[in-house]
Amino acid sequence: MNLLDDLENNGTQQMDLLNFDHQTNMIPNVDFYNAIVINEFMNNRIVEVKDGDVVKEGYITKYKLYLVRTKKQGGDWETEVSRRFSDFEWLYQEMINKYGGYIIPAIPEKHLLTKVNLASYEFSEKRRKDLQQFLQRILNHHHLRYVPELRIFIEDKEKFISLLKGELEQNKTIEQKYDNLLQSVKSLWHSSTITTKGQDPTKMFDGGEKDLTYDETLLLSLSMKGSKLKTVVEEHIITLREEAKILNDQNESLYSWNGLGSASEEDISQFKQLKYNNEIRQRKINREIEDIDRKFLHKLQYSLFEIEWALTACKRRRNLQQQLLIDQQRIDQLKMQYTDNSSRRDLEMDVLKTKYQKNKDRSDKMSIIMQDELLSFISEMKQQLKSILEEWRSIMKTLSKNIIEDDNE
Repeated sequence: MNLLDDLENNGTQQMDLLNFDHQTNMIPNVDFYNAIVINEFMNNRIVEVKDGDVVKEGYITKYKLYLVRTKKQGGDWETEVSRRFSDFEWLYQEMINKYGGYIIPAIPEKHLLTKVNLASYEFSEKRRKDLQQFLQRILNHHHLRYVPELRIFIEDKEKFISLLKGELEQNKTIEQKYDNLLQSVKSLWHSSTITTKGQDPTKMFDGGEKDLTYDETLLLSLSMKGSKLKTVVEEHIITLREEAKILNDQNESLYSWNGLGSASEEDISQFKQLKYNNEIRQRKINREIEDIDRKFLHKLQYSLFEIEWALTACKRRRNLQQQLLIDQQRIDQLKMQYTDNSSRRDLEMDVLKTKYQKNKDRSDKMSIIMQDELLSFISEMKQQLKSILEEWRSIMKTLSKNIIEDDNE
């Protein structure tokens, strides 16, 4: 048994322990000590991603390293590894492929200029924060924090990550051979004289799909409401900036008036008072814009990101469902074909049935996971957006109060 198998077994044992209260008349055959150790190690961990060295080949940047370290809340840093961006991509793909029913955060997209180290500091800093957010979100997840791939990523040195990638590359080669075989059979046996009967595959859904479609509709509704609020907030910021610009232009005019020899002392006194009031108002506007942009808008945007990740999980399952229906449609079509040389037909049917069963098992597992995952997520997100909306109303009340006080001055 290799290290990955050992970690996977321990991870499964850990989840058996966590689910033990929900089981009846069943004693899990697990190593309790190992399961508790995994539980203790992966719970309540904080991650930090820092910029590391840039590895170069000649005068051209090859890749950038990130320093990833984790610790318990309130403790000292316990693990520290160097990871490149492709390692984060590997972890993300592993999560998508093996645990696609869960809400998995996205990683930042690739940037062409990073290959030659021409990316701006702002871009690099945003990418670093996004990668840290990606890992922290997984570490905070009730299930994903226990998966062996995550522990390997945050704890193991480069040697095993290279071994793991080698195993993945081998699996990828097997999958490629499988796909090539299917394509070869289809190219040899591509025509059919019998049209497919039944419904459009995109419209054929079972009961479980309807339930998840309803959840997806709720997510879309939350996304639309959050986006509308974001638009309102952004328009408010634009209005504030326009007001600040008007005040600034007015002050510049007051400076020129103040220099006119024909202005009376009373006019100059009024100009100075107006300029002073404008400057106070400008400072208030700038503080408000900064608070809304840095605190409130950032929180709202993150909530919208979370909803988008949930919708992406729904889309993954929907695409898998559609592929299942297309494959089933083709299998039914092949069953109705008659030919002297049936070996090609049988070969394609066998390949399709294997693929279909594999995807069916994956789809069923995703459905079970998503029903629980989305139920708690939607409830949490409703409360989160409600809290954000109340916070925005409070901001607007404070703004109205400030405007009245400015007018009274």
